[in-house]
Amino acid sequence: MDDQADDIPQGLVVPGLGDESRRAALWAFLVVSVLSGLALVWPVYPLAVDLTPYVFGLPFSFAWTVGWLVVMFVALVLLYRTDAPAPAD
Repeated sequence: MDDQADDIPQGLVVPGLGDESRRAALWAFLVVSVLSGLALVWPVYPLAVDLTPYVFGLPFSFAWTVGWLVVMFVALVLLYRTDAPAPAD
């Protein structure tokens, strides 16, 4: 079976964006994902590394990383909760 030229998606493909009810949740998740990724790499992360206070007994740079992991976890849970369950047959 050969692929037709119009069957191959072009560009960034995000499953579910065609579904109007999930579009807002997916865009919000994508924005949070990009922001958390940028917060953990240069040039944003070095700003957090140089700070010396402790947060809950952790150095600030480690607390910064753990905090963004918690943000991503919450975003994933919220995205999961917006997903409608499949109808039972």
